[in-house]
Parts: sequence; C-alpha cells; structure tokens
Amino acid sequence: MPIESRLFVKTALVALVVTFCWGAWMALEESVGRSVNPIWAIEHAHLAFVGWLVNMVIGFALWLLPLNRERFPDTQGRYFRWMPLTIYLLLNGGLIARILSEPAVASSAVARLALGASAVMQVCAILLFIKLAWLRTRRPSHPAKGVR
Repeated sequence: MPIESRLFVKTALVALVVTFCWGAWMALEESVGRSVNPIWAIEHAHLAFVGWLVNMVIGFALWLLPLNRERFPDTQGRYFRWMPLTIYLLLNGGLIARILSEPAVASSAVARLALGASAVMQVCAILLFIKLAWLRTRRPSHPAKGVR
C-alpha cells in the first residue's frame, strides 16, 4: 500500500477512535442528566463521515483504482505526486476548521469566515479527488476477451 494511501487510512482509523470516544462522552453526559449542546452531535457526525468514512474511501481508492502508467509514469501509474497530499490537507484541514469554528458561528465573524473556508476546502478536496479517480478509471489497455 503506497504511503499516501496509508496516510488516509490511518487518519481514518484515528478519526474512528475519536468519533467513538466523543459519542461515548456525549452519551455519558446525557446519562447523568447533563445536556449536550446539539451542535456537538453535528460535529460528531461530520467527524464520523468525513474523518472516518471519506478518508477510508479515498485511501483505498488511491490504492485500488486501476493504474494509468501512460499518464502517471513517475508514480507507477498512480497519480501526480502533489495530488494526494493536497487532497489530504484540504479535506482534513477543512474538517478541523469546521469542528473548531461551527460551534462559535453565532457569535464570531472569524468563526463564520473559517466555516466558509472549511466548506470551500472540503469541496476542493473532493473535486480534486474526483479528477484523480476519473483519470484512473478507464478502459483496460489490453482487455480480456469479452471485456468492453
């Protein structure tokens, strides 16, 4: 597994642990009668979806999508060297910015700006990943008989 794939997968595993600990904390708080701000449930869900699921999917996709050696000879057919790290930084930087800024949006112009920036960062990460995946999803160069 290439190092870029391992970075996404290991980040996903850390996010999974943090997500479950966060969820347990919220459940424990509620079990003793203390209320939890509803925004924390939203951040918890975002961490689970983006932090765990999206990172895991991207990590395995970078590893398993068909190689395109003509387009990416420097990385044995995988991608331009700058793409995975850029996707990683945009996706996870946007996730952290969202988790830190969204709870303060109602009272802070800086938090609103950070939340907007986090959304743009994550959309850019996904668009860049789609471009990478699109370039790797192609017809086989020597298809087996009966493969279209």
